[in-house]
Amino acid sequence: MPEHSSTILRRALDYSHPEDTIKSIKTQVSEHFKSADPKMDIWHTNYFNHSFAPDIVLSWPGESQQRLVFIRPNADPTWMLDDLQWLTQKRPIIMTLEPSPIGSHPEGERLAARAQDSDTLVTDVDGIDQIHAADDPVLDLLAHAVLRGGRGVLGESAARDVSTLASEGFRRAQELDVAATSAAVGAIGRVLEPGQSGRMTRVLQAVWEGHGGSAANFPSRQGLGGTLTTEDLALLLNVVVSEKLEFWRRVSRNVSLDQLADLELEDPSENLQRLVKANLDRLPARAVRVLVESDYLGEPSLIPRWKVDRGCLALRGWAWSAYFASTRDRLPAATESVLPSVRGLRERVDAEGSVITNIQVRDRNLSITYESTTEDDVMSTKQVDEIARRADALAVRATFSSRWRRRVTCEFESSTAGGATSSTYDLGELARLALPVLIDLDDAQRRQLGELVRSANPQEDMQDELPF
Repeated sequence: MPEHSSTILRRALDYSHPEDTIKSIKTQVSEHFKSADPKMDIWHTNYFNHSFAPDIVLSWPGESQQRLVFIRPNADPTWMLDDLQWLTQKRPIIMTLEPSPIGSHPEGERLAARAQDSDTLVTDVDGIDQIHAADDPVLDLLAHAVLRGGRGVLGESAARDVSTLASEGFRRAQELDVAATSAAVGAIGRVLEPGQSGRMTRVLQAVWEGHGGSAANFPSRQGLGGTLTTEDLALLLNVVVSEKLEFWRRVSRNVSLDQLADLELEDPSENLQRLVKANLDRLPARAVRVLVESDYLGEPSLIPRWKVDRGCLALRGWAWSAYFASTRDRLPAATESVLPSVRGLRERVDAEGSVITNIQVRDRNLSITYESTTEDDVMSTKQVDEIARRADALAVRATFSSRWRRRVTCEFESSTAGGATSSTYDLGELARLALPVLIDLDDAQRRQLGELVRSANPQEDMQDELPF
């Protein structure tokens, strides 16, 4: 920036009316918060520079926690130590309108220690700006974490130092550099309360392990590292901007389909598309159900695409959605489906190169099941071929397989596909095999769907550096 943001804020004091001054100060402070975390909600109170009533309240969609902000025109550590007697139980942010002279003030060290011990953040707008000033996804994560759970005194210089250590630590974790990674863990622990430092450290550990490091050798204080939680994953998807599939494969190596299904994400999510693409071969799924769903007003133009809906990872298609789940009881309720004709089903299966070994057929009077005892295609038999010529012959259920794929059963009345009770498929495998049989696709749709669910080769381009 051409000038310090604190200078801009001090200009607000030039307003002739106190109400205008207060409004200007709160607005400009809020703009700096918003630039660090665009997804947060900000509420202005009717107070200003009050002893224990906040000036601003910060909150986040989908999270129950709030953080109270107290604006202080004076950055004298002695004054702020008095404030901490009343405010520390609230774990607030004390935002000063001038840089705090911590290093040169005799009470500076005591204020810093008291603020850290009480999980209180004492900062100014230059400190907040410094953390997210660089175009670095690590610092985006750090800025979010600082606003949610920053602690200690974090002016411009201190923010620059911790930002450098964090950014370098994430970069050097790719090289399994113990010293740089340990320095990052230490810096994160100093400026964040345990909950937020745990988030950052778990993400850092995911990068470490993704490059071949072991959890046992990860330089973390006990209790901070570990597997990514659903909240960690949501933070990654909402904050990090990276088009590199190898990054999403590395940081989500232990992510489950249930974790994805529990996320709250905006639709469309570009990062979700990348994460799923990078992990099609290792996200286990047991069943998929297709529901007819018409396009809605304001529907994103990206079709087909992955999204999270109804407690499932869903694939949005052309007026339909396919819901994938780890168990059948997680699937949304089935709706009435139109059964395909036997002839139509044969065309779908032939287009995929699959072989039907079992089929249940219904007409106006009968329901008949044909099953191959030799794993041959029952559709090539004379009996089924004759049935396929009749327009009123409908397919109720079919089991099919191919030489390079495992067996899958489609139940057309509920538009559901899967295997035996214990059968598990890779997400990409189940999508590639079941959807073209459950859904009547034209050639263009078949190609687009095939491209979306084709697994990315995990060995390609794995030598590139992560976006950190």
